[in-house]
Amino acid sequence: MEPTWHDGLSREALVELVEGLLMAIDKSIPRLDAIAHHLSLLAQHDEEHEGVLGGVSEQVSDIGDELYSASDREKLREWGNAVDTPDKAH
Repeated sequence: MEPTWHDGLSREALVELVEGLLMAIDKSIPRLDAIAHHLSLLAQHDEEHEGVLGGVSEQVSDIGDELYSASDREKLREWGNAVDTPDKAH
């Protein structure tokens, strides 16, 4: 999908929206890491549920990694600059 401005939203509104989303992601990543760590510790001490807890721990960790990757400011800046070119904006 080609990046373009959403109809009816100003550039300033989009920037504010993205900044808010990035702040939420920044707060979420450490929490997800802590949850994954605690689940991993529980898995080590609970043989009966080790497989399930270990699997959930890995999934939570993967979600944190994906959010971190998606919040790469440099990539977002490059994308934003590409959208700002006159032939892309409408």
